Amino acid sequence: MKTLLPVVLSLVLVKPVQAMDWFRTNTPLTQAHQHLLEDDLSGMFNTLVELWQTEPSRDLTSHLNDLLGQSLTKDCGKSLTAVTLPEWVSGVNVIRQTIQSPGRDTFRLVVKVRATTEVEQITFKRWVDSSISADSSFAVEETPNGAEIANERSFLKRYNLTGQLESGLYHLTVVAKDKPEYRTWVILGDSNSSQYVRWTSKENWKVEKSALRNPHCPLPQLEVGLYDYIEGQYEQMWKKTYESNYPESLELAGVPNDRYVLAVSINSRRWQGDIIVEQAQTISRTYDLSQED
Repeated sequence: MKTLLPVVLSLVLVKPVQAMDWFRTNTPLTQAHQHLLEDDLSGMFNTLVELWQTEPSRDLTSHLNDLLGQSLTKDCGKSLTAVTLPEWVSGVNVIRQTIQSPGRDTFRLVVKVRATTEVEQITFKRWVDSSISADSSFAVEETPNGAEIANERSFLKRYNLTGQLESGLYHLTVVAKDKPEYRTWVILGDSNSSQYVRWTSKENWKVEKSALRNPHCPLPQLEVGLYDYIEGQYEQMWKKTYESNYPESLELAGVPNDRYVLAVSINSRRWQGDIIVEQAQTISRTYDLSQED
């Protein structure tokens, strides 16, 4: 708590939203600061939900994002809320994706729910009851061999977006067969990640730092994959994931020489209690593979 005090006070000085009345009034904003100072992250999260419901101004929105970011410096958001998953849900991932290909940027929001029962519907809406996109799809992935939880499957809801999803308050609903609905708030902060990936040549890339990384969060994952266009759709031919010591070129063998799509992704993650919130950036381009035997 002592380490939080000077940081929170500096936030007030840098972002003077109602700063003059900071200790004189009892508003949701002062309560959020008080919860943070007292290390009551669950109470702060509930107050942030209340503040986002007031449709805050641009200055206050920036301030709320700063508060959310500061709350992650304890354990990357694992104690941010006391709300737990129902017994039939084993995991939830909320993933903001940016896919950059030559001449085009694509944006998506993916909600992945791992469950041991049949999930019929997943919706992710912005407060108040506003659809984030009319272009969406629902898919089911079967449990791979060797999975730790019997009968677990992954249910994916994909939203194709016209731009980056803004920070703010969202509502997640999961409807399962013969089960009570699971509903929860999700707060999304700034979409910027501490690291991003860029091309340095036609066949090489580099991971760059754009901000200081939160040491309480896991290192971003780098995934490199090759895709082939088969019968009207792209199929993954090869992939490898790196937790650290990121490569800057392909490290592969056993893939036939051909023209592929090379995709390089970097994925940062944090928690909101039991929910994993991810920010994924992908760069892709055509790649002619010509390995010598």
